Amino acid sequence: MFALKRVIIWQLSACLLFTLIFWIFLGNNSGLSALCGGLVCALPSFLVILILFVTRHARATPLGIFLYEFIKVSMIILGFLIVALVYKNLDWLSFIITGGAVLISHVFALASRQ
Repeated sequence: MFALKRVIIWQLSACLLFTLIFWIFLGNNSGLSALCGGLVCALPSFLVILILFVTRHARATPLGIFLYEFIKVSMIILGFLIVALVYKNLDWLSFIITGGAVLISHVFALASRQ
């Protein structure tokens, strides 16, 4: 379970770091767009890890894990669509870069085993 906690920490750290960078250098709109992009990717991962933590005593099956990942990817795609439709002043560059950084950060979290 420690690896899953590390994933959450890395994803939230990447989200906050990129949000802060875009907010400082490009202004409020870019910072808010970056925050939206990061949270759209980090929150579904957090929810899936929370479900895995709650059901940790149940037997993990490949079908169950596939289903959780399918739900996570569906939530990310839906989140991107909702933000794109609702937030009219979206700065696409900061939105996409931060979302991508959060999605890639789990690779670094899993690679940084101690």
